[in-house]
Amino acid sequence: MLVHLVGPESVQNGEIYSAANDREQAAQVFKVAAQIVRADPELSDLLKVVDSTKHIACFANGSFYKAMSAEAGTKHGLNPTFVIFDELAQAKNRELYDVLDTSMGARSEPLFIVISTQSNDPEHILSKLIDDGREAKDPTIVCHLYEVPEDCKDIFDPKVWKKANPALGDFRSLADLKAIADKAMRMPAEEPKFRNLYLNQRVAPIASLISRAEWTACAGEAAFEPKEEVYLSLDMSAVVDLTALVMGSAGDKTKVRPFVWKPQELLREHSDRDFGAGNNRYGQWHKEGHLLVSPGRSIDPAVVALKIAELVKEYKVLGLAYDRWRIADLLREFDRIGLAAWEDKGGDKPGSGLRLIPWGQGFRDMAPAIDALELAVIDRSLVQPANPVLTWAMANAVATMDPAGNRKLDKDKARFRIDPAVALTMMVGLKSRDAKKAAPTFQMLFI
Repeated sequence: MLVHLVGPESVQNGEIYSAANDREQAAQVFKVAAQIVRADPELSDLLKVVDSTKHIACFANGSFYKAMSAEAGTKHGLNPTFVIFDELAQAKNRELYDVLDTSMGARSEPLFIVISTQSNDPEHILSKLIDDGREAKDPTIVCHLYEVPEDCKDIFDPKVWKKANPALGDFRSLADLKAIADKAMRMPAEEPKFRNLYLNQRVAPIASLISRAEWTACAGEAAFEPKEEVYLSLDMSAVVDLTALVMGSAGDKTKVRPFVWKPQELLREHSDRDFGAGNNRYGQWHKEGHLLVSPGRSIDPAVVALKIAELVKEYKVLGLAYDRWRIADLLREFDRIGLAAWEDKGGDKPGSGLRLIPWGQGFRDMAPAIDALELAVIDRSLVQPANPVLTWAMANAVATMDPAGNRKLDKDKARFRIDPAVALTMMVGLKSRDAKKAAPTFQMLFI
């Protein structure tokens, strides 16, 4: 910052900002800059430090430096020449980043630097910047990413740590990092934090059900043919959560297509709640066609029923697994629109119309479904369309385990919404259950 304020990179009437996520963090950045100025007589003669506003002014060139936080007032009207955003991964929304990024147009050679550990959220602005920086052929963008690859076979090998810590053994203590790694090795619950904060991997502090690397490896073309045999699964909601309907093919490959709804009038409000004020992610997903809306302030079962009827008409639906929440409302809509359906409780004679399978959210039904989903991901028989809503839900999905080792998805432990992940798990579970029932059985006769 000082190099751009009063050093060889300085310009006439420059505006220099350091951006932080809260006042305390911004104060620390300013504190160090002020200490450097006050420790050097020459700098003290050239610069004026104003502690109350976290402001340093240069008399000679009319430039100034200011530390700001996302908690401060309006940032509009700025004209920066140089900006550094500290720990962007911790930003609850992208409002401050966007204001700073879009305010540099009047400068001939502005510079914006982001310094941060990775975010575990693949839809976070930092993740988007990193992905763009690594893939784009734009000469104005430079991305230096120091990370231990997520597919590293031994993250506790000190030899790989330097990939994410280039100063290791210099001003970064090897002994300190080894102590942290030893703790993560002894306590599995500490491992995700070690991966994210010290190996700079894009993983959640709480381990997701499916890792980002495994999920991304399953991305592909998920096209469906007319009258193709498919399975459906439904996780209904009223207002707070997402309503998710997932379709999967019945063949060897499980191609996936999600349909996810939010109440139309709550897109902005729920975006502020789930992603931070000013981050209209639900609205953006809807605009891009990844998120459907239901009119009003709650999910109308009629909207979901019509979509299911549309799929029943277009494909050969072998069954629909459903969570019992609000299912009575949906069945009434089936009756109203004339969609015949029958409930398969196991052992009953098949009825006419759409086969409905109640799917509990406890260990009994979800444990084998989770096992089936993991197997499909591992052997790459699952093909997901890189829908950002479903990808976000999978990153949020966390499983809890009972003493017998059975698992279920836990909405209470999840960071954000996981409803599309729940629906996907039920769909894969139903397909696996039907496949086991259809498999031939053999008996051996001993004489």
